[in-house]
Amino acid sequence: MPASIFTLYLARHGQTEYNRRRLMQGRSIDASLNALGRRQSDALADRFRDVPLSAVYASPMKRAVETASAIAAHHELDLRTIPEMAEMAWGELEGKPIGEVSGYLDQVGGDWRAGRFDHRVGGGETILDVQERARTVLEKLSHAHSGGEEVLAVTHGRFLRVLLATALPGFDLTRMDEFGHANTGVYRLEASPEGFRVTLKNCTDHLAQLEV
Repeated sequence: MPASIFTLYLARHGQTEYNRRRLMQGRSIDASLNALGRRQSDALADRFRDVPLSAVYASPMKRAVETASAIAAHHELDLRTIPEMAEMAWGELEGKPIGEVSGYLDQVGGDWRAGRFDHRVGGGETILDVQERARTVLEKLSHAHSGGEEVLAVTHGRFLRVLLATALPGFDLTRMDEFGHANTGVYRLEASPEGFRVTLKNCTDHLAQLEV
């Protein structure tokens, strides 16, 4: 439960070539943004130009750091990385076409929706491993900020879903796939001593001017 009152903006990183080509990424694939991803990140930075951010965080992976860097620079803030915010480790699935492993992923998703969480996906992490990291991130941010501060964190699709399903009342890991996660899509969470509530969901209004 949050120990302080603050606003947490969560954003997924911009597009990489792995996203464009529909290849699995995960922990071992440390891809940079592609040309569209850089434009998406510039648009995201412009969106937050007038938001009085007191801190900007990112996963230590390149795609998240590159997405968050322009935002931090505009606000004259040092970008802070949190190792626990890295993407889920998908093991031997990483680098493979999503279509090639879609049957396996459907099976894993069915297990998760049924409350079976102990499978190491592709020999990598269990979803409970990811949730433990998400809890650590929420605790770090909740204890580091108070008094109505606004902070931004850039992370990854699966980690974002796990964090939201962990933070929000009424949700759990069986419902995490209800959270959309477009590249640079923005969530806003309001934290208080009573808990978190979501006030913006996967918003991509800042991308309206981009030609995809």
